[in-house]
Amino acid sequence: MSAPTDPITVVIPVHNASHLLDRVVAWRAYLDKCGRSYDLLVVDDGSTDGTAEKLPGREPRACLLRHDTRRGFGACLRTALAEARYPLFFYTALDYPYTPSDLRKLLDRIDLRDEILGRKPDLISGCRTGIPTPGLVRWGGFAWRLLWRLFAGMPMTEPTPWHGWGELWYRTRASWVYGVPLADINSCFKLFRTAFLKRFPIQSDGDFVHTELVAKATFLKSIMDEVPLTPKPDPLPSRGDVRHDCKRVLRAPCFAHEPPPSVGLPPAPHAPAPAVLDAPGSPSPVS
Repeated sequence: MSAPTDPITVVIPVHNASHLLDRVVAWRAYLDKCGRSYDLLVVDDGSTDGTAEKLPGREPRACLLRHDTRRGFGACLRTALAEARYPLFFYTALDYPYTPSDLRKLLDRIDLRDEILGRKPDLISGCRTGIPTPGLVRWGGFAWRLLWRLFAGMPMTEPTPWHGWGELWYRTRASWVYGVPLADINSCFKLFRTAFLKRFPIQSDGDFVHTELVAKATFLKSIMDEVPLTPKPDPLPSRGDVRHDCKRVLRAPCFAHEPPPSVGLPPAPHAPAPAVLDAPGSPSPVS
């Protein structure tokens, strides 16, 4: 049986990334070798450094979508999702050196059917690895796992990849509040089924979108998984303020699109019932 080759939409939001356009070329070169149809959508989020003007000359295979002003990563995904025509939807970013060949790991995993539930995953997320873990954290984690091993018989699992104190605290809060199970929730290397993403609106405009999508997948009981990416020692890029989107999604989460208002002819005005005349010679009604 041949391997599945569902077509894929690859989305790369960019902002003032004219110096990183070689990475768009690398993505196109890899997709050409994947053996499946694809769309490469680059969403220019209000760049002011000529990114949109330079991209067609550097990579004519990419389809450019533009925002007049900067609206955020989540808004870019909304714009791209409206144009997505293939069953798989993948997004990434250029400000962290993701390796295009890692996409194969996600594609292989999303096609595996769960043995118990009999369904394929809706979401596969890539977990960034390779950032050195501080010695205190490394030895403290080892002592904690050893304690559980000795006194409760728990297995000695691999430690969670280190992404910094800020990411650790953010991941802990996301787990408590939203039930998000991922170790690297803010990874910009995620593969979805397009039909799943179109079940609900993307409410976040900015970087909170990574948490929102995983939290909604958790709430909707979707199957998801996380796979390690090629180790990279580069520090993680800083992300924007997520507080506004976090409050908005937490206060009024939307898990389905509202049905469009019905459109039709206005109701006909109520007409009085026609008078009924007795035929000549018919009996009068009995009172």
